[in-house]
Amino acid sequence: MNNTNIKIIAGFAAGAIAGALTGLLLAPESGDRTRKKLGKESDKLRESLSKSIAESFDAAKSKYGSLIDEYVAEGKKQLDKAKETAKLN
Repeated sequence: MNNTNIKIIAGFAAGAIAGALTGLLLAPESGDRTRKKLGKESDKLRESLSKSIAESFDAAKSKYGSLIDEYVAEGKKQLDKAKETAKLN
């Protein structure tokens, strides 16, 4: 996972936490209702973070796979050139 994805996830998490805390502090509800609301919001946050992390891992795996394919293709190309050079000498 590259540095940009980590920053995006960290920023999202920090914003979500700050929003949840602000909502709790400003909510004029009973403790029971606040705890229920906090539970629901934390579940939403967990799902959202899980999705973001999964998408970031998928993107990283895809990028890694394409880089490997490029390196393999280049390696084969260089090997073919070396074989051709060896035949000429």
